[in-house]
Amino acid sequence: MSIRTLSDTDFEDHPAQRARPTPPTPSAHSLCYDWMVVSGNCHYARDRAVFTHYRPVSVRLKHNIFNPMDELEVAGVGTVELPVVRSLDNPFATHVLVLENVLHIPEAVCNGFNPLLYGSSMSCTAEAWTGADRAGTPLWVAMPFAGGNRLVLASSQQQQGVSELIAGRYYTLSLYVSAEEKGELMD
Repeated sequence: MSIRTLSDTDFEDHPAQRARPTPPTPSAHSLCYDWMVVSGNCHYARDRAVFTHYRPVSVRLKHNIFNPMDELEVAGVGTVELPVVRSLDNPFATHVLVLENVLHIPEAVCNGFNPLLYGSSMSCTAEAWTGADRAGTPLWVAMPFAGGNRLVLASSQQQQGVSELIAGRYYTLSLYVSAEEKGELMD
């Protein structure tokens, strides 16, 4: 890393600099790897590319908790297979969470994993949240991140460095879909 002192010429208006197109922001072309633990009654994903099975839909949710003044676009519904770490004690023990009926919400700031729809038990401590099946076998672990808890993805998917979530900012990430809207999505 190098540090440089700004000079007066750094603030001059150069025509060559104005003519260059603005490069796209990193988030515009990169997948979101933030799978935040949410409540509500659904899972959701921001990016179409994470789905293994996908059915396009064109439904606008009117009960939008993300922004109550706007309708929320759902572009599709499908299955996501998410490789995760089972436990912090052994980061090499992994599991694939198969999430069904995941809503594709392109304008979401992150992805939402609802543990109430997966597994049978959950334990929450300050260090981590964990989920297990009925036999007590660990299925997933989530660590504190940006005021919430984010799933720890398996090493091949652990590209969790760049995030749309900003530490210290509050987000409403849980999503409740009405029975009527759910019926529209699942038809």
